Amino acid sequence: MDLSTIDQGIATQIGHYADAIVIPAGYDQILVSGTPGLDQDGDLAPDIVGQSEQAWENVTRILDAAGASISDIVFMRQRLTDESDIAGYVAVRSRYVTHRPGATLAVVPTLVQPGFLLELEIIAARPPQEDAVWDSSRKLVRRP
Repeated sequence: MDLSTIDQGIATQIGHYADAIVIPAGYDQILVSGTPGLDQDGDLAPDIVGQSEQAWENVTRILDAAGASISDIVFMRQRLTDESDIAGYVAVRSRYVTHRPGATLAVVPTLVQPGFLLELEIIAARPPQEDAVWDSSRKLVRRP
C-alpha cells in the first residue's frame, strides 16, 4: 500500500510505529471491532502469548474476509490488562506487523470478560475493489 508515514521523532522513541499515517483519497477503510484472543470455539489460552497469537490470527482472518491483509493496517489500538504482559505481547505482534502503522497501547484494569488479557481494535485501508462482490459467507471476492 502506498501510504504516507509522518515521522516527527516521537513514536520511534517508544516503539515500532509511526507518528501519523495519511490514507490516500478514495481508499476503503476497514474498522475491526475490539478483538480478544478468543478462538471460534470460545476457547481462551491461559497466557498472553497464546491470547496474542489468537487475537492476531482473528484479525488476519477478519481482514482477509474484507479483502485486506495485515500490511493494510494503518492504526492499532491495543489494550492489555497487565503491564507485565507488554513484552510477551509485543514479541507476538512483531511477527505479524512488520510495517509501521499508527498505534496506541494501553494497560486497562479489565476487559469485557474475565480472562481476556488483551483486545485489539484495528483500522485498515485498501484501494477500492470495484470488481469485487460479497459472497454468501460475507467474504469479499473478485467477480469472475
